[in-house]
Amino acid sequence: MPKGIEYTLFVLSAIFLAVIAQLWLHRVAKKKLFSSLLQVAPRLTGSFYVIAAVLLFSGTIYINYLEKEQHKEYEESAKNVARLLTDDLSSMHHERLNERTSENDKTYLRILRLMRRWQDDHSEILSMYTLKKNERGDHYFVVAPEADYNRNGKIDEKREQRVPIGTVYRTYIPELEQAFQGKFAMEKHPTTDEWGKSIGAFMPVFKADGTVDAVLGIDYDANTYLKKLENERQKGMWISFLVFLVWEAIYVLGVYAQIERKLLAKHKQELEVSETRLKRLSEMTTEGIIVHAHGKVIEANKAACQLFGYVEKEIVHMPIQDLMIPESLQNMEQCQEGIYEIQLRRKDGTIFHAEVVQYEYDYDGNGKVNVTAIRDITERKNNEEKMQYIATHDDLTGLPNKEALHQAITEKIQEASYYREEVAVMFLEISGMKTINDFYGYSVGDQVLLRVVEEWKKRSGEDILLGRWSGNEFVAVLSGSTKEKAKALARQFSEIADEPVVVDGRELYVMIKIGISLYPKDGIDAKTLIRKADIARYKLRKNAASQFLFFEKPMTRAIQEKIATERELRRALEKGEFVLYYQPQIQLDTGTVTGMEALIRWNHPEKGLISPYAFISVAEQTGMIIPINEWVIRMACQQTKQLLKDFPNLSVSVNLSPYEFENRRFVHKLVKLLDETGLPPHHLDLEITERMTMDTERAITILKRLKSIGVTISMDDFGTGYSSLSYLTDLPIDRLKIDRSFVQNIQGKKEAILPAIIRLGHNIGVKVLAEGVETEEEVAYLKDKCCDEAQGYYFAPPLSYEDLIEFLHEHHYKKLYV
Repeated sequence: MPKGIEYTLFVLSAIFLAVIAQLWLHRVAKKKLFSSLLQVAPRLTGSFYVIAAVLLFSGTIYINYLEKEQHKEYEESAKNVARLLTDDLSSMHHERLNERTSENDKTYLRILRLMRRWQDDHSEILSMYTLKKNERGDHYFVVAPEADYNRNGKIDEKREQRVPIGTVYRTYIPELEQAFQGKFAMEKHPTTDEWGKSIGAFMPVFKADGTVDAVLGIDYDANTYLKKLENERQKGMWISFLVFLVWEAIYVLGVYAQIERKLLAKHKQELEVSETRLKRLSEMTTEGIIVHAHGKVIEANKAACQLFGYVEKEIVHMPIQDLMIPESLQNMEQCQEGIYEIQLRRKDGTIFHAEVVQYEYDYDGNGKVNVTAIRDITERKNNEEKMQYIATHDDLTGLPNKEALHQAITEKIQEASYYREEVAVMFLEISGMKTINDFYGYSVGDQVLLRVVEEWKKRSGEDILLGRWSGNEFVAVLSGSTKEKAKALARQFSEIADEPVVVDGRELYVMIKIGISLYPKDGIDAKTLIRKADIARYKLRKNAASQFLFFEKPMTRAIQEKIATERELRRALEKGEFVLYYQPQIQLDTGTVTGMEALIRWNHPEKGLISPYAFISVAEQTGMIIPINEWVIRMACQQTKQLLKDFPNLSVSVNLSPYEFENRRFVHKLVKLLDETGLPPHHLDLEITERMTMDTERAITILKRLKSIGVTISMDDFGTGYSSLSYLTDLPIDRLKIDRSFVQNIQGKKEAILPAIIRLGHNIGVKVLAEGVETEEEVAYLKDKCCDEAQGYYFAPPLSYEDLIEFLHEHHYKKLYV
């Protein structure tokens, strides 16, 4: 229905109801008082017409407001969609494209596929495209995929075809120019052009340096947009109409009460109640309110008096400058209106932080006054200081953390450079903590760390800065140092380990390994000095005693070997030297193959087949684990997809590294890999370890995101880690994989643990798989204990892809009876 007709019906309906009410009240007045309505309630009737007119006028304003808010909401939604897409465009290097780019360019084709997928996923979008400016100032299309403007599922018109790259866009749109200035913009009203009726949104695509590279244009279906506006307009009309009905009902009741000669008393009573309520509400607010003009307080509520410690007669007419410090007074005078933070002074002279909201108003027609609302934010400020402390200090020991240490070392280096002094940087490791944590728990381990740190503090002077690097690693910085002073301090620190650390009556022993680097001999920046001290400390790791060692240049050889291994890993990834082996997983009650675990091997051209244990640690330390793990997932998905043709119930398990698990973009990459390989998500099982779930709340969030894709989750090596059983039921996992050590000790001390783990898994509703099954006796035992699945050399060793296919075909028609 046209907008004008809707407004006309709205107004006519209101007038019709008003006339009906007037006729009815007139009849009542004539019947009871033999008077006309105007004689009984002239003022009220006049008020009714005035307020009715105001309500109708306000209703139209409110309806327009709702339409504007709907436009803002639509605009915000479009902005969010555009921001997500521009982030993807930036990550896909859109800046590499220009008007001379070939349409066969890989980057162009990837972005084109991305934008097609976005168009398909968002039905409200008619089309999307990216524009750039050339040297002549002309706008030209960069990526503009096909668009189904007719909504018939076909690209059958010329205007629906993909726009060639470099095509000049000659239409002038102010919002487009605004987007090229770096701001998101959306058209205020739909437009009609050769591509149809739409409303456009424009989002800048930024380069890495922050400048605008291009503009993403998204044309939304104007009919959808107009429909939303129409719904919001009708909603506003109904609300306004209901408000009008409420007012008319109040009027009818008021006139009827006046006809009964009680309206005047009732009106006075309601007025008194209203005034009392307003006064009570004003006194109940916890925020102080002060009205002041010309530098003096005019009024103040009870909360303001309590906040400053004055009674009302003391604070009224007081100079406003007496309530704040000079700096805050200057800020207040400069800001005039708005919200800001200042410091105020109480009657007893104490200073406190406050957040104020100040605006200027007319005061009883006697000029302008400032009305200031004041909130005491002392507690918030204290919390901010605490948060700042927490951000720069370790929560267990209270020592400076890694970020604070970097800053402190940099400052000490600058000071040492000015005075031409040396600075010693010590990298300290408390060895043996893993054993203590494993046997006695982390609470005992924390107590050991605190005791050692306390002893270090006793031996540290004012020129020594001690901080916690991570876990059981610490850093000490000695200013104005010499090699002899550093050696003496290192000896004192390491001698602490000569005596046991007593916690809860237990005598616990640790070792302290200290690596030392010197400024400027070993480096001139904090990062280098810490790294070289860590290298020296690393040389002592295999020594079974507390020792310290100064950095020497030959120590870098180990690092160079690590770099060489990293280089070979990169080459192996590029040349396809990695291969996947698969170990089948068997369902014990039926003997069928339900899945397999993907295991990586390095087929080195000189060293032959290399186990992952020889290179995974280096890959994790150098960050190569992320591309390697991505290759493993991609290859496992591709090969499993091929196997599904003959074995539709098969799934593949892939070990997930902690680095990949913590990576924010992993879920996005996994979705992309599954899409590219075509493997249904429920055929992919991701294996995590208990250590990866130690931060339970964070682990639950990550796992829920993974589960939302449709993949399954297994907890690998269960029983060897540190997961809390109280949180195990909260983890969204599908399967527990029992560590092989429990299976191989079914006749030993761990025999009682294995059935308990199986029962635990079944009680929380997950499957249980036993690893490392090698004997018929172990298989029989697991079946007797109702274990669901198993894998190990009893069934098959890890097999190459070709051998796996042969294995699966052998058991396709014949179950593997166990």
